[in-house]
Amino acid sequence: MTRDECAGKVKNIMINKNPYGQYHKQNFDLYERLYGENTPINSSIINNMPNASVVLSEEVYESLLAIHDVTNDSKQEFPFFLYGKEVGNNVILFDEFVSSSSNRQNAQAHFDQNMINNLENKINNNTSGNLVVCHGHSHPPLGDFNENFSYGDFISYVEMNQNNQVFRSKQAELTSCLVTPSGDINFVFYDNVNDNFFRFTNVYVKDMYNNVKPVKCYGMNQERQYNSSL
Repeated sequence: MTRDECAGKVKNIMINKNPYGQYHKQNFDLYERLYGENTPINSSIINNMPNASVVLSEEVYESLLAIHDVTNDSKQEFPFFLYGKEVGNNVILFDEFVSSSSNRQNAQAHFDQNMINNLENKINNNTSGNLVVCHGHSHPPLGDFNENFSYGDFISYVEMNQNNQVFRSKQAELTSCLVTPSGDINFVFYDNVNDNFFRFTNVYVKDMYNNVKPVKCYGMNQERQYNSSL
């Protein structure tokens, strides 16, 4: 699919396949002419992924916190991949983090050739058949909509899914992540079977003793909810 075709698919999904489609339409009408692909996608009205969780190893979680800090300090986006597997029904464990060490030429996230090579090697060596890849980046504290995914982010997620046979055929699953200036770690999934976007609102970090605690996501006070359920 061309990028324009992916853009049309994203807009169709958000307007016609989301219970808050009218709000998304108003959002596109208000901002797209001004911001183009930087038009914000309101994260609070993305469908929730039912009965699903993302679990991060301590190493991955600490790496994402470091991405948050360096992004806020440098005012630049940073790209990263997370690798993991499905360890239960709709439960994904990410235990490997890869980012770029190359010199930055601009403020936007750029997946350099070393990262692309790393992804290709990971896919080619996927013998277990349950590989899950997360395509992620950070947003610096710039502009009015830095806590939200952008239209361009969602276009890229569809483009990567539709134009890569491995992800399109689900030989490996693909998710996406945004680290926001406030420290939220937001995961989203483009489901190419139901042709829709879903967000993960159950995100945890697991320590070496298998203890888990909630991770901030989508502006929710999950720690308070978690503690009240104990």
